[in-house]
Amino acid sequence: MSSENGHMVIIGGGKASARAAVALRENGHEGAITLITGEAHAPYDRPPLSKAIITEADTPAPTYLTDEALLASTRVWLFTSNPAAEIDRAAKTVLLENGTRVPYAKLLLATGARPRKLPLPGADLPQ
Repeated sequence: MSSENGHMVIIGGGKASARAAVALRENGHEGAITLITGEAHAPYDRPPLSKAIITEADTPAPTYLTDEALLASTRVWLFTSNPAAEIDRAAKTVLLENGTRVPYAKLLLATGARPRKLPLPGADLPQ
């Protein structure tokens, strides 16, 4: 993998990253595409929480947005269980947690968001 030919690197394991990878191919991007996620699997849909999900006995099964066949057919490299640890903008590389450096011509950060905990005494008490 080199940064020539418009190598696109996408960091994130959610809907935005999966859709971006597929959309790049659908819109004629010919360069390499690499999708990096710290998750152990391909991107999946994370629906909003509801009371039904919380009260159901069974854990809902994830809805995968991509699979290995789709990624292979769109020529997308998938790095799982290996999150990005550092971005070197001057060198145009992403350092993965395992020490691998991935060069890029363009970089998309699609990492989503995490809830922040209220930094007040008692915020961690059970409801």
